[in-house]
Amino acid sequence: MIRQKTGCGPRWRYYQHYYVNRSAAEKRLTYIYKSLTDVIMNTNSFIVTNKQMELDLKLAPFDLWATKVHVLMLAKQKIIDEKIAKKILDSLEGIDREWKQGKFKIDPDKGLHLTIEAKVIEKIGTDGFFMHTARSRNDQVMTAEMIYLREKVLDISHKLLKLLKTLKSLTEKNIQTVMPGYTHMQPAKPTTFGQWNMSYFDMFTKCFDSLKFAFEKYNLCPLGAVESYGTSWQIDRAYTADMLGFAGVWEIPAEAISSRGFPQLAYLDSLKDIAIVISKIAADLLLFTTFEYGYITLADTTAVQMGSVTGSSIMPQKKNPDVLELLRSTAPQIIGYDSIVANLLSGLPMGYNRDTREVKEYIESGFSKVGDALESLTEVLKTMEVNKEKMYQAVLQNYSLSTDLADYISQQKGFPYRKVYKLVGELVKIKIAQKKALTDLTAKELAEFDLTGDELKSVLSPINAVMKRKHIGGASKQVMKNIIRERKKKLNSYAGWIASAWAKIQSSKEKTRKEIYGLS
Repeated sequence: MIRQKTGCGPRWRYYQHYYVNRSAAEKRLTYIYKSLTDVIMNTNSFIVTNKQMELDLKLAPFDLWATKVHVLMLAKQKIIDEKIAKKILDSLEGIDREWKQGKFKIDPDKGLHLTIEAKVIEKIGTDGFFMHTARSRNDQVMTAEMIYLREKVLDISHKLLKLLKTLKSLTEKNIQTVMPGYTHMQPAKPTTFGQWNMSYFDMFTKCFDSLKFAFEKYNLCPLGAVESYGTSWQIDRAYTADMLGFAGVWEIPAEAISSRGFPQLAYLDSLKDIAIVISKIAADLLLFTTFEYGYITLADTTAVQMGSVTGSSIMPQKKNPDVLELLRSTAPQIIGYDSIVANLLSGLPMGYNRDTREVKEYIESGFSKVGDALESLTEVLKTMEVNKEKMYQAVLQNYSLSTDLADYISQQKGFPYRKVYKLVGELVKIKIAQKKALTDLTAKELAEFDLTGDELKSVLSPINAVMKRKHIGGASKQVMKNIIRERKKKLNSYAGWIASAWAKIQSSKEKTRKEIYGLS
């Protein structure tokens, strides 16, 4: 039994009504309602996590741009009054300024998109409700993501272009820098450090082409697809696509909304390829920087002896290539993100599914990690020291000229290659057993092939060996110069594409500003 209190005033009347004069059933319902509310609030915090709010905060300016364009379209199509549109646009501009000043906060009970809507309504009253006409959060969020991703791709493309320019420069400087080529991690044939750099250059250009292809494939505007099935409102989807700088409209609404996550997967595929090539070049450099190889010395800007980060805490001689090890570690992480996103998308039915929300975290991490890796690798390559003499001496000592010797004898003396291959192989065995280099061979030891001493000296010259490779893609000086000339054209093409894409985005933003000003 609840003890009656005496008194008066609003607090007493509230207490009397809600706690004294209520039936047990009403009290039970209040308890249930409070319990359900607590559950709902806990569920909200699971759906709108701190991580998602952090990611959505980055999306805010892109969502605001798309919303402004949507409102402009509604006014253009006479769906809402121009005066109402002007009020909405003014409030959106104010929210944009808040974001730039770092004052914009996402309400965790609403998420980004409803927070923006609530702020507009708070600023201008019920006219703010018109803003969401003929639009769903489904096409709203996907449009914001597509605009955001577009700029992330161009940013990563620019970083990749800088790396390509560095590799091209290293190729030019090392056309005649002889080094060992390896297969199965064993000395194979001499090559040049220029060819090594150009090999990675071409791998990265394929990655660039893949990224560019994905960009152009998905440069489509989903705005107007609504929840997944279009609308009876007479909207102009071509107008909004053009105003937002897209190449076209993402036409079929259900396909557009159901494809959320596919652009991110395509970009992760390209980022994965980039990361794998980075891991390969890092693996090479980790070997080349060892004391035993000594082909490359890292600059103090990337590895410091007795440094607090890259030195050993106990071994004073150590200059650890931590940066290369972390570059190598990037690939398995991006491969993991790619696999996770593919699995998230697999088996989803047609229409919008909240599962696709999770994709944001992995594509963001992918861009961040690969972007940092590209910048770090570029710095390593630009500042490292190439120990040309060590590379040259390795070729002289590691018997990798054996094939060139066999080739010469077969070409010039008319002997079948397989016969020469066996005989040269036997001579190499002897030299290895004698702990002598191949350059210690004498014409007398090759008497049956009728080689002179001058011929033998010429064929066992590392620079002569690589300069004879005059076929397409060969290491000879003239072929490499031709290759570099063609690759410069490719770099110019890439730079032009990036500049053109950015120019279209900036032009679209300016067009939006003018349209808004035109309503004033």
